[in-house]
Amino acid sequence: MLKRLAVLGALSAALLLSACSSESDDGIGSNDPLNTLQLNLQNLEALQNGYHYEGWAIVNGTPISTGRFNVDAGGALVDLDGNTIENNEFTVSEDLSDATDVVISIEPDGDSDPAPAATKYLGGAVNSLLANLSTAHPATLNSDYSSASGEFILATPTDGANNNETSGIWFLNPASTTFSLNFSGVEPLQNGFHFEGWAIVNGAPVSTGKFNINGAGEIVDLDGNVIANGEFTVGGDLSNASAIVLTIEPDGDVDDIPADTHYLAGDVSGNAASLTIGHGAALGDDFSNAAGDYILATPTTSDTTDENSGIWFLSLAGGSPAQGLTLPVLPAGWAYEGWVVIDGTPVSTGRFTDPAAADLDAPFSGNLAGPPFPGEDLVLNAPAGLTFPLDLAGRTAVISVEPFPDDSDAPFTLKPLAGAIPANAVDHFTYSINNNASASSVTGNVTITVNGTMAGLSLPTLPAGWEYEGWVVLNGTPVTTGKFLDIAAADLSAPFSGSLAGPPYPGEDFLNNPPAGLSFPVDLSGTTAVISIEPSPDDTPAPFTLKPLLGGVPGNAASGTVYGMDNNAATFPVGSATIK
Repeated sequence: MLKRLAVLGALSAALLLSACSSESDDGIGSNDPLNTLQLNLQNLEALQNGYHYEGWAIVNGTPISTGRFNVDAGGALVDLDGNTIENNEFTVSEDLSDATDVVISIEPDGDSDPAPAATKYLGGAVNSLLANLSTAHPATLNSDYSSASGEFILATPTDGANNNETSGIWFLNPASTTFSLNFSGVEPLQNGFHFEGWAIVNGAPVSTGKFNINGAGEIVDLDGNVIANGEFTVGGDLSNASAIVLTIEPDGDVDDIPADTHYLAGDVSGNAASLTIGHGAALGDDFSNAAGDYILATPTTSDTTDENSGIWFLSLAGGSPAQGLTLPVLPAGWAYEGWVVIDGTPVSTGRFTDPAAADLDAPFSGNLAGPPFPGEDLVLNAPAGLTFPLDLAGRTAVISVEPFPDDSDAPFTLKPLAGAIPANAVDHFTYSINNNASASSVTGNVTITVNGTMAGLSLPTLPAGWEYEGWVVLNGTPVTTGKFLDIAAADLSAPFSGSLAGPPYPGEDFLNNPPAGLSFPVDLSGTTAVISIEPSPDDTPAPFTLKPLLGGVPGNAASGTVYGMDNNAATFPVGSATIK
């Protein structure tokens, strides 16, 4: 009997051991709590001066600390004594299986309270016991900063003088003026020639931009790209512009002086200007009173059988040769040119500026002297596809106004006189040429919009526990431009600026009190501009890891010019947290 009892006892013990073994697969009983958080973090920096990180699991809305830590120079997680944390695991007494979120905060030196600091750094929602951590979690910075952008100028507004203008940086977009242009009748320029707009401000020309017109009549840049709405924006408030002038500039023009060839112009009234050729700053005449006579004759040859093969802009109405054209005197940058259109081909009769004198060219005339008026005998050196001499009866005579120098061998848009030569025309008879000014008219309109100074930075609003800070890296040394919360307000300090007030935007003039090893003023050309996100309170005077914007200042940077910054959010820390 005792033996039987012993056997039954042993069997019971074996069954109990088997059950325990089954419940303990993987070392965790089916009812054991999940109380370990394993972190995998990248790009975290070592905090200084006793500051440290602390993990938090949010369970039923309550933060549960999972432990304090820092990172070493190699990025490994360490405890506050610098010891490596094995497997990056933190074990707590509480069950974390119902955690909804995991957050990493930055805690100040000496922190011992059971609540997270305001400076919440990384966070993520828990899904199947895994949380992917980033700055975009709503409990942290609530943004991944992929849309952050920035611009800056170099200037020293606190100096009070136009000296050392590249020794200050301001994160703003200065006042600018937008000119919206549209035209009627303006045709494309050829061979690199182009148009340039000019605002006349206090008597001085300010370029509003270069452009051309494409075949569809659209305003395009010099690479042929359509300029949206014909809008050109230039720096500065040009609301006091008195006039707008459009010039024709030669290929390769790079100077800031208008060419002589002023095409259209108009006085500014309110915020607009109507442009015409008749404005005094353009051609000064609308050609509505232009008139002309001509004859057919070939005075430069002794052959009397080809008299209808020459055209001369003179009148024989009085019996002897007299000036045939009534045209205004042209300003510099322009010349008249006569034409005969033969079977669709315009053939030049020569350029001239004085209708009472011979023109400048005689490529097709004979060997004898012509009369002292514009004109040409078409008897020699015929262009390809034509034969000289030929009868000009039934052709078309034209007087055009040409840019000088000219963009093309073809007639320009402005043709104040044009008319058909009678089909039964005879030589040495005076014919009139029609006024064509309205048919070849060109006009333009300009609308002027002044854009006030605007914030140069586009950054999300920060939650409590964080501040933005601007920097310039000088010879490897980051120098602060000041901390700020509002991109459209002055920053919180101006330790290096001059005595005058700066603009109401973040920035700094580097004029006084240089840090050790530096000298002010200093040319910021070739340096690097940085916007960082700093813990508040801050663990160190150096820039924090989070640098959403970086911008190289060009080596030839000019004061007042707007320069862009690159988005650097791809370098932000990320990570994951696993509940085990």
